[in-house]
Amino acid sequence: MRSSQTSSYLSPSPSSEVKLFHTLFTPDEIPVKATLLIIHGMQEHSGRYAEIAGYFADQGFVVLTYDHLGHGKSVKDKKDIGFFQLDQPDEKLVSDADAMGDYLIQKYPDVPHFVLGHSMGSFVTRCLLQRAGGKFKGAIITGTGGPLAGIGLINGYLSLANKIAPHYLTYLNTLFTTVNNKSFKKDKDFSDTSWLSLNPANRKAFTEDELCGIPFTNNAFYTLFSIYKKATARNWAVSIPKSFPILFVSGQNDPIGDFSKGVIKTVDYLKKDGFKDINVKIYPEMRHEILNEEIREEVFNDIFQWILKHL
Repeated sequence: MRSSQTSSYLSPSPSSEVKLFHTLFTPDEIPVKATLLIIHGMQEHSGRYAEIAGYFADQGFVVLTYDHLGHGKSVKDKKDIGFFQLDQPDEKLVSDADAMGDYLIQKYPDVPHFVLGHSMGSFVTRCLLQRAGGKFKGAIITGTGGPLAGIGLINGYLSLANKIAPHYLTYLNTLFTTVNNKSFKKDKDFSDTSWLSLNPANRKAFTEDELCGIPFTNNAFYTLFSIYKKATARNWAVSIPKSFPILFVSGQNDPIGDFSKGVIKTVDYLKKDGFKDINVKIYPEMRHEILNEEIREEVFNDIFQWILKHL
């Protein structure tokens, strides 16, 4: 099966001042099996998901990728790189994801709808499910994490920093990289991107991509940790039906997932709370960007097979 893709800009709401860049991947053959909304991570852009989007389009899915505020081609002014918005930026990111989901649902009302969120996008997705889980048939959560000690204090500090100097490029960019790389310093080819992937080609592509590695402002880190706090609270899934299916996908050596411990804890909590269709797939030795590792075709297929079971 072959597929096509079209890119354009979409206003997520009538009052939105910024139009979000998005790409729609469509199978050339019909009928369409389902739709898949992909929500990317921090300091990157939706173009990095073209391979997985193309894979699913070739399987008969309509796939939508888009760039968050402050990221990729949704940025119109350099001052807005790594910046979301001043007023309730965490709610804005979730609302944008919700609007993108609605866009797919309106275009393809008669098929099941799935959502996949990676890293920061995984936390956006978990918050999206809190308020709009009924719109989706299932969710795939990749590169996510569990509860973080001291998240309240961190978010309190960032809230103040966001009020005082929202556009300031904080030292947290360096600290974030340092902490994530702590366990990989003995790598022969160690670099700032070592934590991202075991795959050297992926790390090289990330470094050479001018739309990747964008520095985050105080506003962006405040937004990130606000979403993280909501998405990993002990009762984060209380509003989601216990029958809702979720697949967690992670590299064993992903520092965001606390080397799989945070992911396993999240899954255990959900099962303890009565969720009946929670699955987890941990890939040995792989790191944060599980969708860009050398085994990515295996990962794509595993996700595809899981979705097929829930069509």
